[in-house]
Amino acid sequence: MALRFATGPVLGAGLSLFALGGLNAAAQEVDSGKAAKPAATQTEPPPQQTLTGDWGGIRTTLHNMGIDVTGGYKGEFLGNISGDMPRQETHSGELDAAATIDAAKLWGLHGGVLQTTLTLREGEPPPGGLLQQSEEVYGRGNILRLTEFWWRQKLLDDKLTIKFGRLPQGDFNGFTCDFVNLTFCGAPAGNLVGSYWYNWPIAQWAALARYDFGEYDVAAGVYEVNPQVLDLQFSPGWFNGATGAMGHFELGWTPKFGPQGLVGHYQVGVWDDTAGNPDVLIGANGRPFALTNLPPLHRADSYGVYVQGFQQITGVGAYDGDSGWKDKQGLSLFFNFTQADRETSTLDNQFTVGATYVGLSAQRPDDAVGLAAGRTDYNSRAAEAMLLATPGIQVPTAEYPIELFYSAQLTPWWDLRPDLQYVIHPGGFAKAPDEALIGFRTDVKF
Repeated sequence: MALRFATGPVLGAGLSLFALGGLNAAAQEVDSGKAAKPAATQTEPPPQQTLTGDWGGIRTTLHNMGIDVTGGYKGEFLGNISGDMPRQETHSGELDAAATIDAAKLWGLHGGVLQTTLTLREGEPPPGGLLQQSEEVYGRGNILRLTEFWWRQKLLDDKLTIKFGRLPQGDFNGFTCDFVNLTFCGAPAGNLVGSYWYNWPIAQWAALARYDFGEYDVAAGVYEVNPQVLDLQFSPGWFNGATGAMGHFELGWTPKFGPQGLVGHYQVGVWDDTAGNPDVLIGANGRPFALTNLPPLHRADSYGVYVQGFQQITGVGAYDGDSGWKDKQGLSLFFNFTQADRETSTLDNQFTVGATYVGLSAQRPDDAVGLAAGRTDYNSRAAEAMLLATPGIQVPTAEYPIELFYSAQLTPWWDLRPDLQYVIHPGGFAKAPDEALIGFRTDVKF
């Protein structure tokens, strides 16, 4: 595989941190939320938390200085075992490397954090021919990217959080990646309208702020809109190639229910992309472009809304706006609903529900099982354009994936996750035979 870079002038600063050594899996949009277990007793050595250990004490020394160097590899391996698509077994993976600086420890600046993350993706298109990929870690090019280079500052007794730099858009509409199918992983809006909302590992210049009012929080942010960030040879400059800006606004609620203080987190948000996008049906003269061969009408804005929630039903859990879910144990339920505008979005809405259970037995306290189901809708206006262009063809309507996984925490640094997916109406085609896929995911912390 030829190694290509999408880093540019900011890379020098990023590499200065990366050169400290190590790799990062924990820097992704909060993945499993599992916490490392502390040592059982002082006489017992603590279990090794990473594959490469403490590097002869170097990691501990750096941590005490305020520098954490972390990393890992996530690999996903799937094959389709039924359906109309040709039989195919594929793999995709991501190698992450990061350094996090605690500014209070290193420089005496309370509440400051500097984050640098590099990602290297590899692999091949996953099987299935689905509206949403069966392997979430695939995509955006097999290249090295500067995925994060940002500063986060806490102010006003840590109630106000300001963050700016090069960021993916997962700070808004963000969701965990416990599952392998993209339907149930990451910010759902970015999975629907990925032509302009860029999830991990794509970064843009951005700034955001969040204020916490106890159980409630409000957040707003603005991201550059720059199609060049998808270019495999793109170098991030100072808004070089930007075509507009995307604004975000989100309200969050983090309640605790009952005597056990069961934690939930619910959020509702809106977005607006001022660069706009082409209409999926109407041409420049107001008639369907499939009939006139004119270019699509350019809409000045692309927008949408979402509501999502995650609730602990049994056990314990913790949530904060910076790191998301952690220390999860017991049964948790979730839902997501996202609606994009129908003028510019080929996939215009998605709804998912699911459950995870962590701590299946006292002997396997970190093992987990998850089950989720969803629906991704193909915009009927986009389908109408296809019918006008080719009368009589079958057009997509909606796709219904179901996923079941078992997560075996073999060591504190290695998780092995067998996975089964069953997709009704794959690709959104009602007459297509259902698709079944089987495989596994592996996560290793270096």
